[in-house]
Amino acid sequence: MNGVNAIPAALPRLSTQRAHRRSRGAALVIVLVLVLSMAVIAGAFAYAMKIETRLAVNTQSSPELEWLGRSGIEFAKWVVDRSRRIPNEGGFDSLSQFWAGGPGPVDSVDNPFAGISLKDISIGDGSVSIEIVDLERRINLNTVPEPTLELALQVAGIGAGDAGAITAAIADWRDRDDLEHAGGGAEKGYYLGLNPPYVAKDGAFDDPSELLKVRGIMPEMYWGKRFGQVGSERGRGSRRQPIGSIAPDESGAGLVDIFCAISVGRVNINTASPAVLRVLLGGDPNLAQQIVQHRAGPNGIDGDEDDVPFRSMAEIPGAGVTQGNLFAVQSTTFEVHVEARIGSAKKRFVGVMRRGTGPESQVMLFHPE
Repeated sequence: MNGVNAIPAALPRLSTQRAHRRSRGAALVIVLVLVLSMAVIAGAFAYAMKIETRLAVNTQSSPELEWLGRSGIEFAKWVVDRSRRIPNEGGFDSLSQFWAGGPGPVDSVDNPFAGISLKDISIGDGSVSIEIVDLERRINLNTVPEPTLELALQVAGIGAGDAGAITAAIADWRDRDDLEHAGGGAEKGYYLGLNPPYVAKDGAFDDPSELLKVRGIMPEMYWGKRFGQVGSERGRGSRRQPIGSIAPDESGAGLVDIFCAISVGRVNINTASPAVLRVLLGGDPNLAQQIVQHRAGPNGIDGDEDDVPFRSMAEIPGAGVTQGNLFAVQSTTFEVHVEARIGSAKKRFVGVMRRGTGPESQVMLFHPE
């Protein structure tokens, strides 16, 4: 009987023990959650402090970095100007030359760039790396005729119907009136109705990136194959395929690869991409490829030692190339990208310079990138 009576007496104790165990388990979960939360907060704080420290270093070094950036532009000026004085290279510009990242005149005893690199150039307590790109490899967005502009849009993969409307919108953006262009343009009323609203420029493009503000132009049209790999995107949409028009360029060129906003107008046939050549040759991909194959030399690679650049317009095959005064074999306008570094601080700058007939190039623009 005592054993039977002990069972009911033990039940409250078992229930109490189970309740205590459940309480301890819940408390352990709460503690683990708190520890995890504190770890996340500590990690976020450490990361924020790392960013703040880096920003402080960059801010403190900002004047020195700017002067390094300007020094990089001056170095680029020397490179571009000296390239023109090299025997047998003064009359043309090509991708195999030193300024463009090529090997330069490796067999010349008068090579001024022997032992020099465009990367990690030591200046004082810092260093710079520079990249020089001629803008005459692209088509000037401010002077291109509308039929050529529409063809360029189709080469970039924009269908014929859309290309016509976008051409009209670009013409509206760059002209100096408030009238809507025939064919589907856009003027103040359209842009003021956007969220956020802005005003159509009614003036020349200062940079090709302004195309992203023009009605109908999506980021994937502008960036081409690089879409999704860049940090600046405005909106999204499906890439429009041509309908009843020419096939797009196989390289996946976007509008940023075809157009520039500053140049002398004529395109350098030695540095232009196949997409740009194709646009100026009426959409003919075969003739564009023939030109690229000729200048690339026996190994078919642009920008190395066996290149065969055109040294004069008379060397260029095909009557269609020389007609209309569209091409040249030299470049005049150069865009320079400079990365300046002092210790862990770094900053990027971009400059535009114009090579004239004087003793040195003139800097037209300089600003942080």
